[in-house]
Amino acid sequence: MDDRSRVLATSMLGAIAGGVWGWLYLTANGRRIRTQIEPKLDDFRRELATAVTTVEKARAAASEGWQSFNDLAGASRGVTGNFTNRGATHGV
Repeated sequence: MDDRSRVLATSMLGAIAGGVWGWLYLTANGRRIRTQIEPKLDDFRRELATAVTTVEKARAAASEGWQSFNDLAGASRGVTGNFTNRGATHGV
């Protein structure tokens, strides 16, 4: 897409958004539609915020799980290393 096409597409998108905004905020029908849509948008925002919080909690739990797994893996490698070192020093 060249610059001219990008400018045209962006201008058209801006004109459409401006027209919709004007209709919603400057006409009686737009106000009626807005009063019907706004509660649904508020519900959607709340659900989205809940989903974001859930994802953050899941990410934290996964991170904690990986940290525990790495700690256990590191501890088991250290134990194996101790047996190997002990065996080497005792001539086993």
